[in-house]
Amino acid sequence: MKHRPALYDLHMHTYWSYDATAEPEVYFRRARELGLRCIAITEHHSLDAVADVRRVALDYPDVPWIVAAELTVTTSMESVDLLCYRLPAHPVGLLADVLEEYHQWQRAAGQAKVRGMQALGYDYDDEDHLAVLKSYRPQKVLDHQGATHIQGQIQTAYFVQRGFIAHKDEAGELRQRLTEVSPIPPYPAVERVVAAVKDAGGLIVIAHPTGYFEKNNRRRMDALREECRLDGIECAHRKVDPALTTFYRAYCREHQLVSTAGSDCHNNDEVLTPPEQWGYTPEKRFACHIGEEAWLDEFLERLQK
Repeated sequence: MKHRPALYDLHMHTYWSYDATAEPEVYFRRARELGLRCIAITEHHSLDAVADVRRVALDYPDVPWIVAAELTVTTSMESVDLLCYRLPAHPVGLLADVLEEYHQWQRAAGQAKVRGMQALGYDYDDEDHLAVLKSYRPQKVLDHQGATHIQGQIQTAYFVQRGFIAHKDEAGELRQRLTEVSPIPPYPAVERVVAAVKDAGGLIVIAHPTGYFEKNNRRRMDALREECRLDGIECAHRKVDPALTTFYRAYCREHQLVSTAGSDCHNNDEVLTPPEQWGYTPEKRFACHIGEEAWLDEFLERLQK
């Protein structure tokens, strides 16, 4: 299915996310070229990109952007990714405390991997871990965030290079062994994170919900809507089948939730996809989703309340 890019993208990451390398300026430049009405950069676990994004945005006054973050929380069922919009650029109080917890969590997750490798007898220490991070993360990010966890494919490639595993297909088994000897601590609790976001005036949207909702299990949908205090659902995403997009949109209308859509881009190549490759595909491509423009109008109206 081929189509023009959408007029907005409310889910994307820059090099301030542990698993991304995209530059903020590339998003704004591409958004201007494509005539997008709005974008939101939603870093994993932080608002650390805001200062960078704000400086870039000064050169693109015609590209509105929303301060946002993707915060993963521990619920009574599983860990869930929440897209949180309308956050303050300079968080204080409970939200500042929660964001610091995420900084600590990211460093603890990195340490758990190092200690696990050592417990299993591999020659892998803090210096090795930091060297992998430096291979793809800017120094200013490391200076601010510390030694976080590492993007999965990059970590796997390094383990193959070092001979810890013979092939990337063995990475899953190694991850399981690491979990047994040095488990990563749980994400911050949903109650605390949601309270902080709501207290700061934020809107909460569940990201790429197909797995969380077990496709169309209304009982789980209702339970997560209440536990996460959802304001909306990311109804259009590359991981959401178009038939489920229609179902989720109807559910949103039934419960007065906003519907959002995003590409979930992580690197420059995904942002700079040429026109002939636009369409509904499994790959991440900037502004490539089937969300309707009317959803954006509803979303922006809710943001202004």
